[in-house]
Amino acid sequence: MSSHDFETSTSRVDEGLTVIAARGELDIATVHKLREPLLDAVGEGRDGVVVDLTDVRFFASIGIEALLLAHERTRAGGGVLKIVTPRLVRRTLTSVGLGEVLELHDTLEGALG
Repeated sequence: MSSHDFETSTSRVDEGLTVIAARGELDIATVHKLREPLLDAVGEGRDGVVVDLTDVRFFASIGIEALLLAHERTRAGGGVLKIVTPRLVRRTLTSVGLGEVLELHDTLEGALG
């Protein structure tokens, strides 16, 4: 993967839950590749969306905006946004006070459980 490689895959775990798994480097040039499928899943009226960032190697602050937007829209629709965070991403999110706002999980299994 080059420095601008970032990809997501979307799967439906059950009728109400969507999992979006991300891989690569999330920055200003690639954030649309997360934002678009994330907002699509939220817009479908799903009960919940899980964003799995386990394989994200770089997480720029622009990713925070995408997660917060999805969080607000999910809550407004009565759903929940769960985020699986590797140490790198968790450190970024908690350093700006979002550990108390967003539902963070260490593993996908924990987020699904």
